[in-house]
Amino acid sequence: MHKLKAIFAVIMMVVLIAPFSVLSAENSIDTVGKRDGGIGKTTNFTDFAPNTSLDKKINDIIYPLFATPAIKKKGQTLTMQIDTHGKEAASWDILLKPNSNSAVTETHSLPVKDIDIGKSHWKDSEKIYDVTVTIPEDIPEELYDLQVEYTANGQRHSDEQPHSVNVVDEYEKDFEFLHLTDTHIGSPRNLGNQDDPSTVDPGRTKEAGMWNPNEDDRWLYLQKAIKEVNLKNPDFVVVTGDLMYGQMNPQEYIYEYEETYRMLQQLEVPVYLVPGNHDYYAQDATLADGAKYWENYFGPQYFSFDYGPYAHFIGYNSFDWHKFDRQGHGTVSVPTWGGQIREEQLDWVKQDLEKNAQTAQPNQIRGLFSHHNPLWRDRDIWPKEDPDVQKYWEQYDAKHNPQSIETLALGEKLGIEYDQQWHGENAHELIDVMKQHNVDISLHGHTHIDDVTKEDGILYTTTTSLELSGKPYVGFRPLEVKDGNVVNYNYQDPHHSIPVYENGDTERGVMSLESSYKNSNDGHSSNLTATITNRLDKAMTVTVPFYLVKGDYNVSEGTVTQNTASGDKQHIEVEITVPAKSSKEIVVE
Repeated sequence: MHKLKAIFAVIMMVVLIAPFSVLSAENSIDTVGKRDGGIGKTTNFTDFAPNTSLDKKINDIIYPLFATPAIKKKGQTLTMQIDTHGKEAASWDILLKPNSNSAVTETHSLPVKDIDIGKSHWKDSEKIYDVTVTIPEDIPEELYDLQVEYTANGQRHSDEQPHSVNVVDEYEKDFEFLHLTDTHIGSPRNLGNQDDPSTVDPGRTKEAGMWNPNEDDRWLYLQKAIKEVNLKNPDFVVVTGDLMYGQMNPQEYIYEYEETYRMLQQLEVPVYLVPGNHDYYAQDATLADGAKYWENYFGPQYFSFDYGPYAHFIGYNSFDWHKFDRQGHGTVSVPTWGGQIREEQLDWVKQDLEKNAQTAQPNQIRGLFSHHNPLWRDRDIWPKEDPDVQKYWEQYDAKHNPQSIETLALGEKLGIEYDQQWHGENAHELIDVMKQHNVDISLHGHTHIDDVTKEDGILYTTTTSLELSGKPYVGFRPLEVKDGNVVNYNYQDPHHSIPVYENGDTERGVMSLESSYKNSNDGHSSNLTATITNRLDKAMTVTVPFYLVKGDYNVSEGTVTQNTASGDKQHIEVEITVPAKSSKEIVVE
């Protein structure tokens, strides 16, 4: 009995360890046998949230979405896609409404310019309308919710998408965006010490906030990261998958997708999301398919977007496997967690880049982002002298898409020993497409570490996790673009992200960058004082919002970047640079 208990303890230690990979000085990856598959067992969410059920977020509006927003300049047109589920539609009303975090109070009607029958690359439907509207010139800069109303079959229909349209005065030629990855809501790896995940650390347990009945205390680590992102106020954010854990108990995805959707709406900037392996498992004898959950909550698994004329990005699904290969059974381990992109998606990426090349201006940057890095291929990493490795690739090449049960079992065994990075098809082909179309940057996660590799003119960045297992610390990556070039992509050389916690110390829970207000910042005061504290080793430029009663105000420090009256409220944004290891105070009165 004691021996069985010891074996079980060892198994649980192994499965709670994150996939950390040690990098050599040459930026090649050296896997060390810590896998991203595995099992886990904690209290089931149904003990605390018994009424949680699938709440489909995507209904009629299929573009723009919360996870694929549109960034539009005042006076420009926006073409939306509306799925009317086979019905003939007329009498359209399109509105931009204040989002849940907004100080703006007014709703704006968008004039309809054109209506056509369209089609979608990701949503099959009998009838999809392309509805083109004009963004008014007098609308305040803001991230808005989109509301669409129309009449079909004699009935009025209405649908909304939160945080889906970002209106700007101008596209900035020199701009900044942030890369976040591996948030892992629901992960038990958040509970233990970084060096020994089998432990339970009180400080990290508080930061995780798992199952906390109070929403304000749940997932504190992610709340803090989002507050810092909002202070940085980038032009947009990309998140490269593993948003949740998805491997704990039966039907865990219901709770984790709901919580992820709720949490990410605390972001006050446009956010673009692609799935990782943990978001896409087919659980519980494939009854709960993460791919279907993703479509219901976030939409397409791959897409592209523009930041004005200055950037074109493609987000793609690098866990593009047959459902049989993605399967897992509740607390039973999953056989496949490495990367792959199949022909249909690869062809779409190629066609999108070809279409973009027809209109791209010379100083446009082009980027791709996904969960897995195509540079790190298991065929290259796994030791070729291992007989089981030789056997695996023979079996895989003989039958894949889907693989056989025998091959899956062997791949899981080798994954435990060597990990799974880019595990399947089309890594070389994807890289060739990127080189042919002059892609500048490729953004990834999965390994929970920081790394930067330059190869054939492409900058490949891998960013540490927001899950508390991140090495050397939890963080996110800032990327600055000037004159069509990515000129800054590190907080500190050679490849480090911005740490969320002071000195990377997750146990103490002190934020690296934060703001505080002497009075409530809720639009009911005629004067406000904010203190911005920068505990980082570099100066940080941040944007601080002030919500006051309507009026004229003076600002003691910084540059006013927005000053807008909305209803009886005044919204003022102040940009200020705070030196390293210091604080600054802004008084608005």
